[in-house]
Amino acid sequence: MRFKRRPQANRCNAQMRVLWITNFAAPYRLPVWDQLRTSHILTIGLLESRKSLAADPGANRGTDWHVQEASTPAFVEIPTWKVKVGEARYYVLKSFLPLLAVGGQDVVVFGGWESPAYWLLLFAAMVLGVARVGFYESTLTTMRHRTGPIAWIRSWFFRQMHAVVVPGQAAREALQHIGVPRSKILEGFNAIDVEAFRQKCPTDVTSEDPSGGHRYLYVGQLIPRKRVDAIIDAFSRIAGTADELTIVGSGQLNDELTSLAKSRGTSIRFLPYIDNRLLPQLMAKHHTLVLASADEVWGMVVNEALAAGLHVVVSDNCGVVPSVAEMQGVFIASRNLRDLAARLRESRDSWGGKISTPEILRWTPERFADVFSDAMRRAVLAISR
Repeated sequence: MRFKRRPQANRCNAQMRVLWITNFAAPYRLPVWDQLRTSHILTIGLLESRKSLAADPGANRGTDWHVQEASTPAFVEIPTWKVKVGEARYYVLKSFLPLLAVGGQDVVVFGGWESPAYWLLLFAAMVLGVARVGFYESTLTTMRHRTGPIAWIRSWFFRQMHAVVVPGQAAREALQHIGVPRSKILEGFNAIDVEAFRQKCPTDVTSEDPSGGHRYLYVGQLIPRKRVDAIIDAFSRIAGTADELTIVGSGQLNDELTSLAKSRGTSIRFLPYIDNRLLPQLMAKHHTLVLASADEVWGMVVNEALAAGLHVVVSDNCGVVPSVAEMQGVFIASRNLRDLAARLRESRDSWGGKISTPEILRWTPERFADVFSDAMRRAVLAISR
């Protein structure tokens, strides 16, 4: 790990030195970081090394999650020990050197809070007088430990921030629920590079089937909370003879779900995990994306499907729902999924072709980056008072 030393900057300058700490480099976050890099000196500190991520099949992350040497902005790997608990990954710093590096920044953005590494980095920022911005994505549905010591630690952590960015209404409500003042919260929209995704959707590939079949799509992990079995059951109940369901992903339930699909006797096929760069071509061949998770912090695949002009059937447990509920082509299933089959049928019956001007295209990574820039400026002003 090597943080570049830079001369101290005047905190009143527009360009700030920013250290963004996160577990790993999510591919959908890269456009936001690239935009921030145009106006700030940005370093991304990764708690998960590329080697460790590649050797962790349980993380369900493809090669598009591995930081490449040519990637921008600047990435540094912060040496940590990793503890795996189910889907969760927790990180502990191997040395105190990253704590000293915090002092060379104007702002530290905390992309998480659960790991001891984040707590130590927060203490360092507080002691060294560095402005602090949090990024909180969870919702009341996905929030665990609403009472007790862990709940107190989470609340305390975010109340030490000078500003906190949330990706939508659901996360804002959760943050207020744990006691963070509304005046500290800046609400954006959890954006992907929607325009680039749409442009990558091949125009020479048609999703229209002359026989009238409707093509449904699931993309994600094959794990219990994703409730892919419910998707299979709902599809089997409403599927016409030419309708199809494609399930893309990997996980512990792969064999069980394959057997379930075979027992239903309908047209269901399974594909392995694919990199994000291949999703546009896949989505171009389908009509309706289905996401029926029991809990979901957001559901970025919904953004991608809407950008591709697809319909989306999504359970209202997902954090994305309040932000897209009024958009064309969105069909919301109840949390218990009793109406999932009805929503699948409704999407099929109302299909009139790909949506030509999806409303999701308004929510760009540039707009989301502006929210972070605003939060960082507020944080610097707060600590300089």
